[in-house]
Amino acid sequence: MNPFNVLEIPPDASPEDIKAAYHRLAKRWHPDRYTGAEKIEAESKFRELAEAFSMLKDPGKRLTLQQQMPRAQPAAATAAIESESAQERTPEDWAAMAKTAFDEGKVDQARALIHYAIRLDGQQPRYHALLASILEREGSDLRAVVKALETAVRLAPRDVESHIRLAVHFQTLGMAARAQRHLQMAREISPNHPKLRTPVPKGAKGGKGSVASGQKGKIPAPPAGLVDQLKDLWGRLTGKG
Repeated sequence: MNPFNVLEIPPDASPEDIKAAYHRLAKRWHPDRYTGAEKIEAESKFRELAEAFSMLKDPGKRLTLQQQMPRAQPAAATAAIESESAQERTPEDWAAMAKTAFDEGKVDQARALIHYAIRLDGQQPRYHALLASILEREGSDLRAVVKALETAVRLAPRDVESHIRLAVHFQTLGMAARAQRHLQMAREISPNHPKLRTPVPKGAKGGKGSVASGQKGKIPAPPAGLVDQLKDLWGRLTGKG
């Protein structure tokens, strides 16, 4: 078990960050909030969180784990660079390095670098959107991806692609209302965005319900159904559709 992954934190997280992450996730996965099969899953997750926190709250054990974990190398490299030349690099430099590492498939390194960029300047929506992409490829808890994207759209409310990605992920999490809300936001911001174009069903005619009509107000449900449309949008967004 990688306790850093379990608590959704980087290997160089501070003791305060570790404690905050544990309390946040323990509250989310407390078994009393669930019933049936979900309760069994929550109990397992809750135990895993407790074990991870127990491993990391001890300074000696944490240092040993940091040295053993695959993530320790990029984290250590980041610390060395930070001590020697942090003053020479801007947050944008760190973010650019993270993007390069991500494009080269060096996910662990990209994650450490973008975390550092965010630590220096957490007000750049692009940094959080990139973090979400890294977490997606890494296979992290989907809620961590959502958290990064929610920060991105909070900082840049007109970020269409982040709204689309949130819509897809909320649908996957079974939160259809939130998925629909972000899909509507994306449409309202950019009705003609290429990734938001959907085929017109056979026999359908343009009219008052058409998104292209420019009318304000409630947007009609997509003809193919929310789930199918979101899958189509995700395919377009990732280039797999």
